[in-house]
Amino acid sequence: MRLFVAVPVPEDIRKKVSLLGNEIAQDGVTVVRPENMHLTLKFIGEVEEADSIKKSLIGIKFRKFDCVVRRVGVFPNENYVKVVWAGIDGGSELDRLAAKIKENLIRYKDTEKFSAHLTIARVKRKLDVGAFLAKHKQDEYGKFTATKFELIQSILGSDGPKYITLATFSLE
Repeated sequence: MRLFVAVPVPEDIRKKVSLLGNEIAQDGVTVVRPENMHLTLKFIGEVEEADSIKKSLIGIKFRKFDCVVRRVGVFPNENYVKVVWAGIDGGSELDRLAAKIKENLIRYKDTEKFSAHLTIARVKRKLDVGAFLAKHKQDEYGKFTATKFELIQSILGSDGPKYITLATFSLE
């Protein structure tokens, strides 16, 4: 099974962010549906079972914290766009939670540096995003309080991924 750990983002914010996808939708650009948007803290990948991961995560004690979804950007850069995203500012608390999860799941190595974002679209061909980025660089899409994180299974299909929450961990 393919797993990741994420903070759920309120539906109203996901819907606002998903509207940005309409501005860049074209051949070679796959816009993420709002129900599939989440704040990934750690991608785990393919594993045989989830019980040991749940046990590693259950011990994480952390306080609730506030997040703001604002601005847009791209990975890896404007000249070679693979992902278009909306940024999430959760301050040092968000970074510390992501680091704690990574530390507790150290055996599931990853080389990705944590970058708090919601994916708006995945890009498979050259895309000029200069005007789009300039237009939305100061935009804010909403604020929310992170009250939990989840262990999620991703099932890939021809009509996009389906996500199933396997466990929920409350923040104090």
